[in-house]
Amino acid sequence: MHNDDTTYLVGEISAATGVTVRTLQHYDNIGLLPTTGRTAGGRRYYTKDDLLCLEQIIFYKSLGLSLQEIRDKVIQRPDSSQIEQILQEQELALYRKIEVAHAGIAAIEAHRTAVAAGNDAPWQLLAFFIRCFNNSSLVDWKQYAFSETQKEIFGRRFATEQSAFDLYHTWRRLALKAVTLELSGAGPEEFAAQELAKAWCTMVQEATGGESEQADAFVQMQGERASWPEGDRELFGASQAFIDKAVNHYLSGQPSGDKDGGGSRES
Repeated sequence: MHNDDTTYLVGEISAATGVTVRTLQHYDNIGLLPTTGRTAGGRRYYTKDDLLCLEQIIFYKSLGLSLQEIRDKVIQRPDSSQIEQILQEQELALYRKIEVAHAGIAAIEAHRTAVAAGNDAPWQLLAFFIRCFNNSSLVDWKQYAFSETQKEIFGRRFATEQSAFDLYHTWRRLALKAVTLELSGAGPEEFAAQELAKAWCTMVQEATGGESEQADAFVQMQGERASWPEGDRELFGASQAFIDKAVNHYLSGQPSGDKDGGGSRES
């Protein structure tokens, strides 16, 4: 692929990447990272294309994949289009890893909320967490059939993947907290639930900017939740009734000018 014919000895690659010489030799011996050739003195050497392959190995190894799993994913000496494919796959893998961390933190926060409210989170909650975490992630929403109108509306509001990522995890965190409070016996009028309602209204305001068109687009998505990823569909169903009650109670105590329908507008 590359016109760069520079070669690198195994020791140079080891020093530059932190991968031991013995590991590089093992990768060569099992055919995972075969060397391009050997010098006249019999020493292994690599090219820039081999470094692209090594980058993939190091990346997938950092995710905990076995060498066999890595072998199935690595593209040897990729061309330009394949490099873009590699980068996209690595980006998705990292997003999934980040989501696992976000989900774990959300679970801890939700459990802590229940304990602080004087309630014990039941074992059913732990099982619910596991189902949700295993069955949904933001990446899975790439399969959702957004209408052209939804794409246009959401595209204006969420110009970057990070902004969509932040909203998704805020929603998930609050929904998990709502499920925790309800299953632990808290009422929607209690302090913890009202703090949740306040945070929910803030999220809705930030997500929609107070624009009815944005709000309507989200409501339309709620009506299409049969097409949602399984875990998020279950999380919505388990949390939204409690959130609606908490939000309604919260809004009833606000000045009329501050009321903004933060709850669900579609059942």
